[in-house]
Amino acid sequence: MILPDLRDHERLRAAFRWEIPARYNIAADICDRWAAREPDRTAIIAVSQDWRVTPVSFGRLRDRSSRLANALRARGVSRGDRVAILLPQGEAVLAAHLAAYRMGAIAVPLAALFGVDALAYRLGDSGAKALVTNAAGLAKLRQIAAVPAALECVV
Repeated sequence: MILPDLRDHERLRAAFRWEIPARYNIAADICDRWAAREPDRTAIIAVSQDWRVTPVSFGRLRDRSSRLANALRARGVSRGDRVAILLPQGEAVLAAHLAAYRMGAIAVPLAALFGVDALAYRLGDSGAKALVTNAAGLAKLRQIAAVPAALECVV
């Protein structure tokens, strides 16, 4: 328990302590732990634009995010690097976030509604080394006059 049951705000503040483990990976905690116990358990329910509903299991998310993390590593992305994620809500965006967390990279979420200028600014300002996107995001990337030099990998 992070917070004791104290009703006095000052005592509550004085008693507060963060319990941070020496090593922690959120992908392992929120996905892999479940995938190891119940790989077929539904993690999310993906709904397509045509309203098709697809349950996505923890095992599938673990496998997809691990493959993406390995692909990013093979392309030179490593711990501490920024990985921009330009995808609409759904299974792919969650797998991309988990892949970044899994490898100790820093996820940089980008809104699919960003225009070309907003995208160019955020890619440059964040120092993103990699971008995970779809066809719509790639079309926007191609419209950027000067793609930031730090961006070395587009998946």
